[in-house]
Formats: sequence, C-alpha cells, structure tokens
Amino acid sequence: MMEIFKILDELEAMVKESKKMPFSNTKVVVESDLLLDRVDRLRAVLPEELETARLIMSEKQRIIKEACGQADEYLEQSKDRVARMMDDSEITKSALRMSEEILAKAEEVAREIRAEANEYAENMLNHMEIVLKKGLENISKGKEEIRLEIDREF
Repeated sequence: MMEIFKILDELEAMVKESKKMPFSNTKVVVESDLLLDRVDRLRAVLPEELETARLIMSEKQRIIKEACGQADEYLEQSKDRVARMMDDSEITKSALRMSEEILAKAEEVAREIRAEANEYAENMLNHMEIVLKKGLENISKGKEEIRLEIDREF
C-alpha cells in the first residue's frame, strides 16, 4: 500500500516541479518517459495491493470462522455444564434456572463475538476500498494527463 502512495507522491512532485507552459498557469511540461515509468510502476504494484485486499478478506473469513467456533464451543461447554448439573437430583430446579442463565449468557456472548468480528471485517474492507479508489483515481488522472500531453505534442 505504501508503494502506491510513494509513486503517487513522485507523480505529484513531478507535476509541481515541472516547467509551466508559456502563457499558462495550469499546464506544465512533463517528461513523458518519467511519467510513463511511474504509471508502469503503479500497474506493477496494483496487483500486490489487490492481493493484500484478498488476504484481508481471507483473514476476515478466518476471524469470523474462529469467532463462530469459539462461540459454538462456549455454547457446547455451557450445555455440558447444564447436563452435569441436571444429573444431580437435589439441585435440579436450581440447575435448570442456572442452565437457562448460562445458555442466555452464552448466546449473548456468541452474538457479541459474531457482531465484533463482522464489524472488524467491514471496517477493514471499507478502508481498503477507500485506499484502492484513491489509487485508481490517481491512475486515471495520470492517464488523462498523458493523453492530453500526447494530444498537445501532435
């Protein structure tokens, strides 16, 4: 991700440091070889960034799966605990009440774990989406500047 920003910073510096076109405050002369080199580097780096996004998605799935597994394990342990408590005839009523409380708590914890895992994954994906959109916008701007420069030369 940092490589994309580095290249974009280089492009920005290139434009800012370029000589202005005569009679124009907004147009500059940019060496096309240098600009095209930066665009090629962006093309090379972009697949890496997309792979990073894929890995984040994979990590999201792993986190959700792990969280669900933990929640299921917690529920199973609670059920086992309830079953053991039910075996004792003297405290059956108390055990039933406690078991309902334990199951309710286990379900609440499971919901919280799932909700937190989903929120984390969504935040990570939103961040990646913003970063990738910025990168693609800058690439499009660079391509447009190259097209304009080529059109002016011919």
